[in-house]
Amino acid sequence: MGTEHWSANWIWAPDTASANNVYVEARTTFKINQPVESAMLRVSANQSYKLYINGMEVGRGPAPADLKWMSYDTYDAANDLREGVNVIALVAHNFGKDPIVTHQLQGPGGLICQLDLNEEDASQGIVTRSIASGSDWKCRRSPRWKEGVSRLHLWGGYREMIDMAEDDGWEEPEYDDSAWPFAVTVSEAEHPESVWPRLLPREIPFLQETWISPEAVVAAESYFGGILSPEGLLAEKRKYGMKAVEVDASVPGSYPQITYDFGKEVVGYPELEVYAEQGGVLQLYYGESLELALADTFLLRKGRNKLTPLGRRAFRFMKAAVMATPVPLQIERLELRFVHYPYSGGGEFRCSDERLNRIWETGRYTTIVNSQNHFEDCPHREAALWVADSVIMAKVVYQTFSDTELIRKSLMQAARIQNPDGSIAGTGPQRNPFLLPDFCAHWLFGVSEYYLYTQDKAFLHEVWPYVEKLVSWFKAQEDESGLFANANRDSWWCFIDWTDDIERKDRVTAVSCFYYKFLITAALMAAELSESGTAAVFLEQAAALRLSIRHRLRVPGTFVFADCLTDEGLSTSITAQTNFAAAWSGVMEDGEAEAFIRDYYLQEQLPPIRGAFFQFIVLETLFSYGFAEQAITQIRSYWGEMLDRGATTWWETFDPSLPFVTTPSPYLGHTPTYLQDSIPVSLSHGWGASPTYLLSRELVGIDMSEAGTGAIAFHPTIVEGIDWAEATVPSAYGEIHARWEREADGRILFKAVLPADVTWSTPDLDHMDLVQKEGKVCISGKIPICINGNADKIAIREGK
Repeated sequence: MGTEHWSANWIWAPDTASANNVYVEARTTFKINQPVESAMLRVSANQSYKLYINGMEVGRGPAPADLKWMSYDTYDAANDLREGVNVIALVAHNFGKDPIVTHQLQGPGGLICQLDLNEEDASQGIVTRSIASGSDWKCRRSPRWKEGVSRLHLWGGYREMIDMAEDDGWEEPEYDDSAWPFAVTVSEAEHPESVWPRLLPREIPFLQETWISPEAVVAAESYFGGILSPEGLLAEKRKYGMKAVEVDASVPGSYPQITYDFGKEVVGYPELEVYAEQGGVLQLYYGESLELALADTFLLRKGRNKLTPLGRRAFRFMKAAVMATPVPLQIERLELRFVHYPYSGGGEFRCSDERLNRIWETGRYTTIVNSQNHFEDCPHREAALWVADSVIMAKVVYQTFSDTELIRKSLMQAARIQNPDGSIAGTGPQRNPFLLPDFCAHWLFGVSEYYLYTQDKAFLHEVWPYVEKLVSWFKAQEDESGLFANANRDSWWCFIDWTDDIERKDRVTAVSCFYYKFLITAALMAAELSESGTAAVFLEQAAALRLSIRHRLRVPGTFVFADCLTDEGLSTSITAQTNFAAAWSGVMEDGEAEAFIRDYYLQEQLPPIRGAFFQFIVLETLFSYGFAEQAITQIRSYWGEMLDRGATTWWETFDPSLPFVTTPSPYLGHTPTYLQDSIPVSLSHGWGASPTYLLSRELVGIDMSEAGTGAIAFHPTIVEGIDWAEATVPSAYGEIHARWEREADGRILFKAVLPADVTWSTPDLDHMDLVQKEGKVCISGKIPICINGNADKIAIREGK
């Protein structure tokens, strides 16, 4: 809970408790007659708010959270206040009780706000008073948003229909709210019996906001009406001053439309300024592709209109369509308030292969747009906190940025919705029934990687009770031989990878493999907490489980594993995913893993892996076992083919064997949900960004995985077809840079520059030169040979 005292109550508009899709407006006025020394305002809402002070927009939020762990925002309001009458005004939205696939947007409507003022009193000194939400505030259901609108889709909220004629200046201090009803008190703050028993201060910085404009006009169709200067609002025009676009929909039946391209996926809040002399209607359609969907309808008032939805939008293409204008209207401004997490530091990667450069950058950008108030699987469809997606994006962050707060928050939000039996929900941030047994293990892998990168002992102590409960849950799923059993029960989703090729029945091999790696990881964490006895128990369990997996789940006479085991025997299905899980987790011996890759995977003896998600396990395994050239070839081919087909952010899944198309449409077979058009396909999915961290970590060789100990490992990977590669990785110690390039004699010149107080290791370099200057160490030398593409297979030299 927050340490500050709350005198505010949760409030809402009267007579709306049972309604869906409710927008409320709340306000209170107060006087200031003496100097203000400080003014801190705290605010939250279920589910979203926009805050105004004296008519000026101050901020929006809060960060999505589970109802039991509500997040609140804090603003320094001192500069927004004035002598005399002041007003705090909020518009807030509640989704309601409609079903939503991922079980997000739960709970009743409510908002809470408290302004704590420290004022300088001539006789008493500093006097504190609080302006706190309660039944004395005025609160109405907003007349601007129309009721009865339809849903965007089953994963998200509603369309917005806004009547601008009802925009009556309610945010201003001078506004007369005497006809408004008083607010209804929903709950006291932090009452243990409340639906919101906790209020946590915001755990990450506010999102970065950048104004951007569309880059191109895709189409300007008059449709019986007229359009003048459709390109007047493009980004390239901004330096010369925007030119208004004139749209005429006065002809009966006309519906002129302009489709804009923002160049790549963007996330945020569109704003338009429109002058409509006699009113009319403007509608906004959005799409990650040109398959656009209507989201916002504005009923324009006569004169000037400033248009923006309250809800966030994610799209590449936007269409503005106009109807019913008695006289032409002018769109004077069209911009997007682009929002994402404000990462500090910014890594770089370049090599002689421009295709790989584009792949690295696309993964970096995909991670950015999916980094919001938590890691999101995709900003367009559901914006949910899926565990495995978060773990992959965290790997990108370690190699690309120097800020880990979003990683910590996302891992803790998953922990906070731990089920009573100890399992971790596959998605969040609100508790839900989505249980993916393999994701329970992936969550711990993410926890361990975060600790290794940061050495954040406070986090380790905070998260350990959740880990212990999760260990107990895994233990409870064992059969008599220790295997994870009944993994495909009806209430679960045994995921592994998004494909129908894997047979998932009862004792699913990949789940037991992940369970083995889970136990090893939990043992290492226990050792870090000086719980040596617990660590020994986990290691003993892991050893027994590994023997059981190898004895019961391997195909007789081979070193490969069947997908699953039932009471009828081993599955006849053998997939790459199952065997990569065995190799990646350490269940396979090294020689077995190498033979599987060489004789099965690279010989295409198994069904191909079509999705972007599981590729991170495949690629990490290829690099680990000396198949670096094959890993780079796979990155070039799979992700490069996505680029060839028009990707600007990584798609949720993609099958390059299908006929050439420019987007993985639900109608063209790229996903297991083929032809289920109720499921929007995501064209911006963070789980596909693995090449970005791997190119920096493996190709250039800057390994940040244990940076928390102050140790950086350089292990460059030299592959055919690449003449040079370099990367810069920011860290808490400063920037770390490395570069290698081929020389005429075939040897590799290697150079690294890093902070002097960092421990480092490199391949054993010929003619190694060390120079220390101005707090930096410059390491240079030549890599004499290259074994299996991996320079670090030779010898290691360490230093500090």
